[in-house]
Amino acid sequence: MKTGAIVFTSLLIITPLISTAAFADDEEQAPQLRERITCFPAENIIKFVSKFQDLDEDKRDTVDMLFAATFEVKDGGALPERVFIRDNGAEDNFTLDADGNVPDFVKISAASETAEFCTDDPSREGTPRGKGITFSLNNDVHFLENTGYHDIATLEEGLKDGKSHYKKMVPGPMRMLVPKLTYVMIEYDAEETVPQYSAMKGQEPVEGLTHEIFCKTAMIKVEDIEDLGGDGLKVMGGSYNLTPVPKPKTLAKFVSCSNDEGEHEDGEASEE
Repeated sequence: MKTGAIVFTSLLIITPLISTAAFADDEEQAPQLRERITCFPAENIIKFVSKFQDLDEDKRDTVDMLFAATFEVKDGGALPERVFIRDNGAEDNFTLDADGNVPDFVKISAASETAEFCTDDPSREGTPRGKGITFSLNNDVHFLENTGYHDIATLEEGLKDGKSHYKKMVPGPMRMLVPKLTYVMIEYDAEETVPQYSAMKGQEPVEGLTHEIFCKTAMIKVEDIEDLGGDGLKVMGGSYNLTPVPKPKTLAKFVSCSNDEGEHEDGEASEE
């Protein structure tokens, strides 16, 4: 489960656009035929994405708000031929990977608020609107480095700067609701990966570091590393992202796990 963005969407009661923007056809209206090029107003997305580009560089050198934009084919057909932003008559293409990801979506922040987000989808031209293809935009604060080692200074800076990113997601009066971030969540690309990690003192592992589980995802309290005399965290087990989050009890107040996910439990790292 990718928890970070979902946590703060629930916690801060943010508009759905912030966590997930899904562009699907309206099935309640009478069926309409698709045109080859379909465009949507991009004002809200542009405003949201650009918020984080305005943060000071020293708030973005350890962690940053990362966006995952994805098209998902539902009808067994092809992806759109082209995805682009149309801004005052000019068109700028995005990269669309074979798996539906749009890796350079963040450049939408440079467009004016009157711009449109468009797809060129000739394979569906003239077909009824339905569940053929959807677009989603997910966001999460991640540490920029995921090479396997994180020193204490970097972890602590990430916790502090991560809170600044989450504050950007809400109006001024609600920013006091953003909780203190004290844990890092290890989100493996392979979601069933058993968490593997160790506190480190120089080049030597330090025994005794444990984690807590929230929605099947391991969370480590940064303060625990220091309490053990460690000066860093080593993460093993495969490709991962590290996300700054508040304590599990805070998450549990606002986030419910699915039936097959334990909500909160303690654990230990597996052997390397």
